[in-house]
Amino acid sequence: MMNEQPALEARINVSVATADRRSSERVPGPFDAWRIGMLETPVRIYDISLGGCFVHAMHEQDPGVVVMLKIHLPGEQWVEVKAETLYRRPGFGFAVKFIDVPDETRARLVRALDLLD
Repeated sequence: MMNEQPALEARINVSVATADRRSSERVPGPFDAWRIGMLETPVRIYDISLGGCFVHAMHEQDPGVVVMLKIHLPGEQWVEVKAETLYRRPGFGFAVKFIDVPDETRARLVRALDLLD
């Protein structure tokens, strides 16, 4: 009989790491948004939380790139956030974490996400 303990421990460790990384409740969306830059590009936002979101976009984005997003949130209209790309899913988009979020913007995110929760 094969010892299954190491495989079970590995699954538990992955679950714990994922739970730790996602400390905020997530709202599935979708939400209208724009990637702001030299050329403003419409995107869709999914799986948003206080810490970040997933950006559905057809263009590729390397990890570690800082982007500006303008997101339409119910009850708060448009919210602008600075974000850093974490990983990409070719053909689907990329995940970001919000960085350097001003207190006022964070409060608006909290209010909007509370409405949707």
